[in-house]
Amino acid sequence: MLENGRDTFPKLFLHHFQKRPDAVAMRKKNFGIWKEYTWKECFQRVKYFSLGLIHLGLQPGDRVAIIGEKEPEWFWAEFSAQAAGAMIVGIYTDMVPSEIKYIAEQCAFKFALANDQEQVDKFLEMKKELPALQQVIYQDPRGLKNYDDPLLKSFEEVLELGRKVESAHPGVFEENVAKGRGEDCAAIYYTSGTAGLPKAAMVSHQALINSGKAFLEFNPTSHNENSFSHMPTAWVGEGMLTTAAHLLSGVILNFAEEPETVQEDLREIAPEVVFYGPRQWEDLARMVQLKMRGAGPLNRLLYQIFVKVGYKRVEWIEQEKGRGLFLGFLLALGDLLIFHPLRENLGLKKCKIAITAGSPISIDTFRFWTALGVGLKQVYGSTEAGFIAGHRSGQIRSGTVGNISPLATVKISEAGEIWVKGPAIFTGYYQSPGKTQETLVDGWVHTGDAGFIDSQGQLVLLDRLSDVGHLSNGAQFIPQYIEGRLRFSPYIKDAMVLGGDEKDFLAVIITVDFENLGKWAEEHRIKYMTFAELSQQEEVARLIRADIQRLNQEAPAGTRIKKFALLHKEFHPNEGELTRTRKLKRRFVEALYAPLVNALYSETRGVEVEALVKYRDGRDEVMKTDIKIWPVDEEAR
Repeated sequence: MLENGRDTFPKLFLHHFQKRPDAVAMRKKNFGIWKEYTWKECFQRVKYFSLGLIHLGLQPGDRVAIIGEKEPEWFWAEFSAQAAGAMIVGIYTDMVPSEIKYIAEQCAFKFALANDQEQVDKFLEMKKELPALQQVIYQDPRGLKNYDDPLLKSFEEVLELGRKVESAHPGVFEENVAKGRGEDCAAIYYTSGTAGLPKAAMVSHQALINSGKAFLEFNPTSHNENSFSHMPTAWVGEGMLTTAAHLLSGVILNFAEEPETVQEDLREIAPEVVFYGPRQWEDLARMVQLKMRGAGPLNRLLYQIFVKVGYKRVEWIEQEKGRGLFLGFLLALGDLLIFHPLRENLGLKKCKIAITAGSPISIDTFRFWTALGVGLKQVYGSTEAGFIAGHRSGQIRSGTVGNISPLATVKISEAGEIWVKGPAIFTGYYQSPGKTQETLVDGWVHTGDAGFIDSQGQLVLLDRLSDVGHLSNGAQFIPQYIEGRLRFSPYIKDAMVLGGDEKDFLAVIITVDFENLGKWAEEHRIKYMTFAELSQQEEVARLIRADIQRLNQEAPAGTRIKKFALLHKEFHPNEGELTRTRKLKRRFVEALYAPLVNALYSETRGVEVEALVKYRDGRDEVMKTDIKIWPVDEEAR
């Protein structure tokens, strides 16, 4: 049992209500105004919603699905279900009905919380195929006025039911909370599914809390500080880090009004803790680079001068050397003139804990933010193993995922796989003992990740063990490392490196950042009708080739990229090319674009490709496009 018996999320939640009822727990922006919720206000909603669910038939061990954007109601529903002895099942907002059906068939959830009409429609569309589903509860009533379906009930209606239960049976909520045990399953989190169908991992309260404790040991926060996360709530990292940290330290959670207003809302809050995935940090880095390229002559010159000084800061931190008075003076001047205004514009002026997690971040992106004075830290964990490693303040080094958690024991297998055991590992896969035994062997979680522990005791994460490739010359390459470095370009949105199966050289399929590329094309007066047409322009190929050549200059001769192709579209989860956490589904993409892959390893200079586009309304459309093959060495053309 954890400290003082607070071994479940609801017990921790109840503790904060009792200790600081009038302190702010959460903050959400609605219609341009920040609405604050105290621990007392949150407690009342959690209590009544929990009792309302029980009145509707929720029993211990049941599953409650939650789908929607990140907002207080998600957390209230989570704590409510867990207080009743149930477990939550997180569903990503952009999942289509077929994906939700897959989860529903596995977990047989009885209740679903949906935040708006769009999400409600997904359940109504397939309600006949979900016999276990008893109630869909919606938060936002807009657009649902004329819906007349007994399956539906509003969030407020459930709260009212709970108030009546509390009036008739006072104290029953607290009794339910006290019955909870740390080993109870708190949530079912679905794995990324990069190499197959996602698996339903059961994670206990104590596993989530232990991950949160380990994270806070590296990154202490308090109830007076603000946290802002732009990671999906259905992802296990949010439970381990954001939710657990909130309940352990009392740090205030802040929620953007809409996904489109994240940057503006972040600026207004200026939080101490910022939690983005690698893709978001990469997107921001591209935005900053482009803005500085388009800045006035003086600002552009100052940026070019002081960003070089900023990279000296990176060397100083990584090599643990004294920076000297002169470098200290230049950094202070750079902060005053360039870096502080930049950080303020990005909402990072008070940020003391900047976190990236979910997958390894590009070494270039990591160093870029360090150069700008943002102490970015990498966190490494997994659905099955919990919090494994992270950077401690003063020990931040690019290329590693930091120090191993004191609550985790890490071992590198003979094959180079990272194995983990400790009090933060998962319970097993839901109703899949065979798959559980494949992953959890003698108490060790076999992560499937390749890595090693460096001379300073920090963990280096390479890639998925199955994705580490070898060329015919015996040279080993790490696709994720190369792809991350390519994405540092302002014009490259994504990349997939090819070269496995003993190929003779590396090739890469690139998707361009159409928004940034479109601005570049306008500035250079390049005519085009569609983005697909723009992607095949020779001027664009020259632009991308320059980025690849810069990367090749630092790569060993045997692992340099020799050919590339620019895809006519971006990779997208709805087409199955990315997971819902935006990880590349490598095997699927290679099969989908097999003609293009084959063309990159032939003498042809172009190929027609077909791609099935799946729209959110269920329609499918096949797109055909001619894709050109470009050599990286211009003389080869």
